Amino acid sequence: MQKVKFDEKKCFLLAEKIERIFRDGFILSDDVMHYIDSTFSNPSINELEKIIYDEHNCERDPLIELIFFPDEPAQIKLEEFLESKDFKKEDEEKVINYILNKKLVTTIHFPDNKGSIKFIVPELSAPQFVFRLNISRKVNKRLLKAIDKFVSDNRRIPVKVRLRNAMSVLSENKIKFLCSFFEKLKVEENYFFKCLDFMLDFFEGIKDDINIQQSLVERKRSLFQNLQKAVKFEELLNKNNMETLISRGVRIPHVSKDDAMNNIVIIDTITLAVYGRQYPSS
Repeated sequence: MQKVKFDEKKCFLLAEKIERIFRDGFILSDDVMHYIDSTFSNPSINELEKIIYDEHNCERDPLIELIFFPDEPAQIKLEEFLESKDFKKEDEEKVINYILNKKLVTTIHFPDNKGSIKFIVPELSAPQFVFRLNISRKVNKRLLKAIDKFVSDNRRIPVKVRLRNAMSVLSENKIKFLCSFFEKLKVEENYFFKCLDFMLDFFEGIKDDINIQQSLVERKRSLFQNLQKAVKFEELLNKNNMETLISRGVRIPHVSKDDAMNNIVIIDTITLAVYGRQYPSS
């Protein structure tokens, strides 16, 4: 084992864990497969292998970047270790240097056992992977305590991964809200994460000191208004063709009816759990 200073051991250990992820290989997700098929016209494995090895192909780099983007399963493998160590921003370079000292070979696996491609990891892929892990971000200690106390075992680490990815600092009222959210929201796993993802995205669009309860009510009202516009447009479209509506100056609503309905239900679920009530749409 390579000798390292005591204070750098955590970086070396993290590098080893990341190396193991690369050596285990990457299973191409449905989203990546869709990108590959739409960009490269449903290539065979041999054709895709040529693209990956062709450094002069301008479409190669976005593909490589997408393949080696740390997905949730990879981050779940690392989260407990990251939480247990105090990583700083400068530690990223140390981890990267340990990784780059080795010629990593990885395998990308096609879904449904349709084959695989083995190749040397491109030099830029490991640094990009490390940067996107957000190793120096710290989840608020009160949030960690609430997660450990109220969130079920199988959800706990994915929740921490989402918080690590979402933002570096949360304001006091957002922390209080999330603590209550974790304590009171009791729904099935898939819907729990839909609600959490909604709130993390919602937080990005509001100020730190804003009234979250009122903001959710206003968002619901806005969604309901957009839903009404979408329904009205759908009714018009059933009676007229698109060209006629455009010639009349009818505006095409930039909202999905299904998305609006789903988000309204999510807001109702959250406000009922956190505040004990649902709020009217108007």
